[in-house]
Amino acid sequence: MGLLYQAVQSQNEMKRNFVLSRLKDMGIHHSHTGLSIDLLTYEELKIELAKASAVRS
Repeated sequence: MGLLYQAVQSQNEMKRNFVLSRLKDMGIHHSHTGLSIDLLTYEELKIELAKASAVRS
């Protein structure tokens, strides 16, 4: 069971890092609330990416 948990955690971290890098590529380093995006959870990062994408289109 430990290996499955580690695999899921690794996958979640990869998804978080992907969204984080997308935001940084867009030049975004802080959330709308002023927090560094490095401190945000995956769910919070997805929201920030959606907001940034909506503004740019």
